Amino acid sequence: MELLRRALLVGCALPALWLFRLATLDPLVAIEPASQAEQGPSGGSDAVSVSGPEWARFLREVDILQQGDLGPPDRWRLSPDVPQAGGNGRWVYFKPDELPSRALPTELGAGGGAGLVSLSRPGGVALYRVHQRSFTRQEFTPGAGFTGKPAPPSSLLYPFQYVAYVCFFVGIALFALIPSPTKERGGLSPGELALGVAALGLFAAPLLATGGSVQALTRGLAITIPCWILAGIAIHFFAKPGLNAPHPLFERTGATAGTVRVQAANVPTFMRWGVVMLAVATGPLAALVAVSMTFWNR
Repeated sequence: MELLRRALLVGCALPALWLFRLATLDPLVAIEPASQAEQGPSGGSDAVSVSGPEWARFLREVDILQQGDLGPPDRWRLSPDVPQAGGNGRWVYFKPDELPSRALPTELGAGGGAGLVSLSRPGGVALYRVHQRSFTRQEFTPGAGFTGKPAPPSSLLYPFQYVAYVCFFVGIALFALIPSPTKERGGLSPGELALGVAALGLFAAPLLATGGSVQALTRGLAITIPCWILAGIAIHFFAKPGLNAPHPLFERTGATAGTVRVQAANVPTFMRWGVVMLAVATGPLAALVAVSMTFWNR
């Protein structure tokens, strides 16, 4: 059971790290207040006119976010980047289906998905810059990470972060709840704990350095390959299948002594258990990587 506990912990932690940095790169719409001087020589004709209570409520929310009021629960929509010189505020990001009109980016097609939107209010006409942003792998660089400007909020760039937290805590819960029949042999020592932390750190390093999970395989293989090889070695020594398998090949001879081979060990049985536990530890990650490379390799 000890090998199963460790395999489940690794099998949940590795997908959690992958999901935490998985950038889907779905199109986003960024909105920022604009000044009247940006209308151009033809006045309001350069702006797409919107109306109705939904648009009024939507753009009022944008204004409140720009003013920094504490009321809106979605301040996370603000771009983390500092406003550019001459800008009126920080970009506010939305998914295209969150706009009152999903056809707006199409209506701004003359500007490549960018342009001005005007809304008539009692005090005059309010203008907003709207830009549909589609990021690609070219915005990811080893070392610098994600370089797209202005950067969208982390929760929109990496939409699976909350799933990653759940997956990681599930792994910890399984590790804590599954009983280990040989605590004196199967409990984590400080050295084994250090190996586990090192394995996860080595696996996560390319994802952090490149700025995205898929991009670690498409833009940062020079970092990913050596780090993941070392992570695999650390995971093997963390799991210690020779001691922790249900039919171990080795057993400890004392508190400080080394290990000796178990005479009655069944090597084929041990190998079968090893393959099963390897599938438990790496199977979920392999499936997740395959799905990610199919749907989000942009």
